[in-house]
Amino acid sequence: MAHEPRARLGQKLAELLPGDINKVFFTLGGAEANEYAIKMARWVTGRHKIVSRYRSYHGATAGAIALTGDPRRWANDIGDSGVVHVLDPYHGPQREVDSAEESLRYLEETIQLEGPSTIAGFILEPVTGTNGILIPPDGYLQGVRELCDRYGILMICDEVMSGFGRTGEWFAVNHWKVVPDIITMAKGLTSSYVPLGAVGIRPKVADYFEKNVFYGGLTYNSHPLACAAALGTIQAYEEDDMIGNARRMGEVMKRHHQELRRKHRSVGLTRAIGLFGILELVKDRKTMEPLAPFNGTSEPMKALAKSLRDQGLYTFVRWHTIMTNPPLCINEEELAEGFAIIDKALDIADQAVA
Repeated sequence: MAHEPRARLGQKLAELLPGDINKVFFTLGGAEANEYAIKMARWVTGRHKIVSRYRSYHGATAGAIALTGDPRRWANDIGDSGVVHVLDPYHGPQREVDSAEESLRYLEETIQLEGPSTIAGFILEPVTGTNGILIPPDGYLQGVRELCDRYGILMICDEVMSGFGRTGEWFAVNHWKVVPDIITMAKGLTSSYVPLGAVGIRPKVADYFEKNVFYGGLTYNSHPLACAAALGTIQAYEEDDMIGNARRMGEVMKRHHQELRRKHRSVGLTRAIGLFGILELVKDRKTMEPLAPFNGTSEPMKALAKSLRDQGLYTFVRWHTIMTNPPLCINEEELAEGFAIIDKALDIADQAVA
């Protein structure tokens, strides 16, 4: 329960985490981190409801899948989880630009209809991951912070995918200079060499547990091997300037995106922040009808995914999208090689919409 790697890692994360987040509870992974985040929010506020967004994914365990908005939740939705989902207008696919104001109006209306005094926390991915690399418009995260403060709701940011350099900053919230009350992390914490997740909390959350028992923890939480792996990973991030490389290569990747959109009629939209990117494939750029239906696939998308694999490129193809999330250590030549494979495979999509 107490060992040197854990102490050193806690201290290091306190230096890296946004704002005054300076206490960390270690977990086995991202889903468990989100489970504890909502437990903490409920304990600290004395409220039960958690608001999350429809275009979100927070993990596959019972509480985390209830938080999830996308169809992976459906088979496990028992309807009494205390989770309320909100639709953010900017969250929809096939959109170039949307305003923060409209999304914030939806959120505040949901808070008012549900009753602010019943809501413990609002959990969100600062940059949405598997639901489409959805990058918030300027002002949105700042507005969420203000609404949470106004109504006494804890702001919980799930940085399991977006943390540790993926967006070109240590954490995605840093782009908008917002400090959540609770932040969750995993994946990049150890670069997945060893399972480890963590929950970072601000002093106003941590203070509650000075006088109240924290009912949490699993047998292998804070495992010395995992904490040591995280320390080594962070050291590599710093020594090799991986966060800077993600920022620089992110600009190169955007140019590849633009070239693919120029060349291929099936590429409707592209989005990227750092090395967190996606291509949206459409049947028609005027209607922006996706090349595969929501929560489904299509023969062209199946053929395209097979072509990528056959050429040796392994990436996430979901619905009508291709995710472009290369390793943070990638260089320009390797990026060019990967995008050349995508370029060739997109001929399949172009033929399907011709």
